[in-house]
Amino acid sequence: MITTTVQRRRELQVFLQRFRERLGISQKVMAERLHLSPRGYWNLEQGRVRNPSIEVLDELSAILKLGARERWTLYMLAAHHEPPPLRGASLEDASAFAELLAVQQCPAVVVDPAWKVVAANGSYRSLPLASAGRDSFMRQVLLTPQVRDTLLANWDDAWAAPMLGELRTACEVQPDADWPKYLMRAIARDERLRWVWRRMDAHLLQDPAVPRPFRHPVWGPQVTVVETVPRYPTGHKIVSFVPLGSRRTSPSTTDRQ
Repeated sequence: MITTTVQRRRELQVFLQRFRERLGISQKVMAERLHLSPRGYWNLEQGRVRNPSIEVLDELSAILKLGARERWTLYMLAAHHEPPPLRGASLEDASAFAELLAVQQCPAVVVDPAWKVVAANGSYRSLPLASAGRDSFMRQVLLTPQVRDTLLANWDDAWAAPMLGELRTACEVQPDADWPKYLMRAIARDERLRWVWRRMDAHLLQDPAVPRPFRHPVWGPQVTVVETVPRYPTGHKIVSFVPLGSRRTSPSTTDRQ
């Protein structure tokens, strides 16, 4: 863990220094433009600021003239999470989804609060999961036998239980919504899902970013995890299929919609 932290700080330092020097900007000038003290910017560049604000990172990105991929790298190194859409682009705007997925090297999909697939990159669309023919990611995972029985390792515990927990929460906090009720009716007709539901802890809390095993057609079984990351006040999520041991801070390819 210490090695990872030190390495990440070093990568951030090299990353920012390289872009500063390319534009001929000193640390002192960067501090002035960001309205920080010289010591404050030095701490930022050294990776010693734990939670730099979106405003600071986006202003830094603008000053250094970073593209979408470099901005993504900056956020991953400095804040340890992916960037929000650029200001002026809402999540209802298709260009915002394209921006989010463009820097994803691995298969990735955006789902709305009802788990409806609203955007996907080419790598995701090539997966058998995507060809199951359902527009609801949750429905694909829970109710498509050819997906849950062949692609999703440890389906009962790693996939079904967490998603049923989220579905139960949706039923409680969105009593007027139709999508949870529709899924619950389908689940009631599925014997295996009823069994998973009955054995769930009544107070089950799931980490939405827990790794979930997935059998990738190229990478093979047990070498891929799936990470579900909640994003933004709108409740949209990015689901990324990430090979074990990959370094997400250095995407080498771009997969646009």
